[in-house]
Amino acid sequence: MRSKFFLSLLLVSIALQPGGVFLSAQEAEISNEINALNESIDEKRQSIEQINRRIDEFKAKIQKKQSEKASLASEFDLLDNRITKTELEIQETKESIGLVNTEIVLLNEQLTDLEQTLQNDRQLLIGVLQKIQVKDQDLPIRLFFGSESLSQLFDEVQSLETINRDLKQTLEKTKKSKEEVKNKRDVGEEKRDQMEEMFTALEIEQEQLSEEIESQGILIIETQRSEDQFRALLQELKEEEQFITQQISVLQKEIEGKLGESDESGDTSILSWPLDPPKGISVYFNDPTYPFRNLFEHSGLDLPALKGTSVGAAASGYVAWARKGRLYGNYVMIIHANGIATLYAHLSRIDVEPDEFVARGKIIGAVGSTGLSTGPHLHFEVRKDGIPTDPLQYLK
Repeated sequence: MRSKFFLSLLLVSIALQPGGVFLSAQEAEISNEINALNESIDEKRQSIEQINRRIDEFKAKIQKKQSEKASLASEFDLLDNRITKTELEIQETKESIGLVNTEIVLLNEQLTDLEQTLQNDRQLLIGVLQKIQVKDQDLPIRLFFGSESLSQLFDEVQSLETINRDLKQTLEKTKKSKEEVKNKRDVGEEKRDQMEEMFTALEIEQEQLSEEIESQGILIIETQRSEDQFRALLQELKEEEQFITQQISVLQKEIEGKLGESDESGDTSILSWPLDPPKGISVYFNDPTYPFRNLFEHSGLDLPALKGTSVGAAASGYVAWARKGRLYGNYVMIIHANGIATLYAHLSRIDVEPDEFVARGKIIGAVGSTGLSTGPHLHFEVRKDGIPTDPLQYLK
């Protein structure tokens, strides 16, 4: 009987030690699954590192091409490199999504393992407490009535102290396990948020790839792969930009005088969005991802919308002109007070006439894809004293 009691104490003591020698079939299966997931995570991280090294290589190639003199060949090479880089970025994002998803699976497995450990610890604690209760009740009787030997009594007291020590260690281990469970659940929530951000980034990268491919197609159509036609295109685009800048300077004072006389200038410190409501911004002011940036800076915002979507005036003013150009396609320029002018490009139709007064929000045309455009959208510019400025500084 005595040997059985000490054997049970030994088994409890061993089981209570961290990393005890007894593992259930379920625990062994979870452990194997965790090891497999860790190996998969390491492989995915290595793959992402390789893709990022290739992305860096193409970034260097793009930077080199951007420093070269503009030519049709260099522009095609530049777009080719940008397309490949964006394809790699899409691949990297997909790999990262896979990595985070695997990390979430791993966290779930680790949580299962921790919860099983906590359940085992609870059962062990119940057993130890029961042993202590029996021993505590038995020892006073032994002390009062005596025992077979003092050494036997001493051994039993020592075993009780050992059980108490193991109990304390198990309680501390259980507390740490509970904290780890909470931390892993918090990390899991962060990983899910990270996944959502990655899916959003993936959508943007896929749109960027489509625009870069379309830009290459437009360049082929506009130049017919002829260097001479490419040079002519660049000259025409440059002249169109110069014309706009010069005409704004000429018309600004004249039209602002008319606005002052009619007292209809309105507030130009805050502009209304020309699309109501806007469905996002596909290209920003001076956007470094703009496909034609090597030829000219992107001087406004591109607002994606379906062809035919109504375009409204951002503020009250007079229509300076409504015309068609190689770069902007069908476009309208409106002069407002305080040196502000707005430009609306790539329109499918124009609904206003030059020198016509328009109130804020009046429909001036519709979204299209005329001129040097990669698809239906509104190109919207704000100019201060003739110089393009970031429209987001003025928009609500």
